[in-house]
Amino acid sequence: MLDRRINKLKENLMRQADEALVVRHLVDANPRGDDMLGEVCRAAVLLHPSASFEQALTLARTMAYIVYIDDYLEEEHPELDLADYRRVCQNFLLWPNRDLSQMPLVNATVARKIEEQFREDEVPEEWTAMRRLVWEKSIWTMLQENHWLKHKERVTLDAYLANGMYSSSFPIVQVSILAFSYQDVSQELKNRIFGHICQASRVVRLANDLRTHERESAQGRFNSVDLISGGSAERTLDSARDAVRHLMEEEFEQLKKAIARERRTGITQQFLSHLIDSTQVLLDFYEVPGGRHSQGRPDRALKAS
Repeated sequence: MLDRRINKLKENLMRQADEALVVRHLVDANPRGDDMLGEVCRAAVLLHPSASFEQALTLARTMAYIVYIDDYLEEEHPELDLADYRRVCQNFLLWPNRDLSQMPLVNATVARKIEEQFREDEVPEEWTAMRRLVWEKSIWTMLQENHWLKHKERVTLDAYLANGMYSSSFPIVQVSILAFSYQDVSQELKNRIFGHICQASRVVRLANDLRTHERESAQGRFNSVDLISGGSAERTLDSARDAVRHLMEEEFEQLKKAIARERRTGITQQFLSHLIDSTQVLLDFYEVPGGRHSQGRPDRALKAS
């Protein structure tokens, strides 16, 4: 059943002529691995198992755009940094008064499709501001990482993680799932839940850093492993990985304790449980050696982002 849903999602996306450039980017050779389109569709199913087909398609499309934009900024245009934020947002998001006819075709397609999702995926408009915000924050933090690389800046671990939880794009996916599932939620409750999403995103960022450290080092980039290893002349790379793994486990425990303390209501119980489960899905994938949360379940294999 799982493979059938994944294949159906892939087939649907590959039939979309106006998204061909984005889809082909995930199908063709990609530095992240083979068949990224299949992995994106698998992730959509695993991260939100109870989703309708249309919701799963929205998530798969969303993650395909995330991969495309991330590769655009990291692989194709690493020279773009914070000074280019407005221009990049205008290239990928439908900002006010932006004329799609003046944008490159693939960029205009992404911008139009993202905006259509806000209007057409059966989610109340009250969620649109938060969904647009996490897209903007994701682009900003990707450009921040380019800025650090371009100007050869090293930052504190706290600053890196504050940025990295958004550049992981996990908040985009989780806010989409939250919007699908819960329509009548007060702003105060949204804010509290978003705090838990940010905590989960820190866990995902640390796990991702452990998995992708070698590839990023080859590109001249740094992540939490480098920041910890560079903080002490006596610390080896292996001990730095151990420290990141320990921090990841602590962050995950803090997330679970914070959620356990949350005043739960009927409308949030399911999402909070889902948030822990979907974080665990990604930790299972990263299979961090020695991590006590890694279950090594082969059916949850996803490609590193």
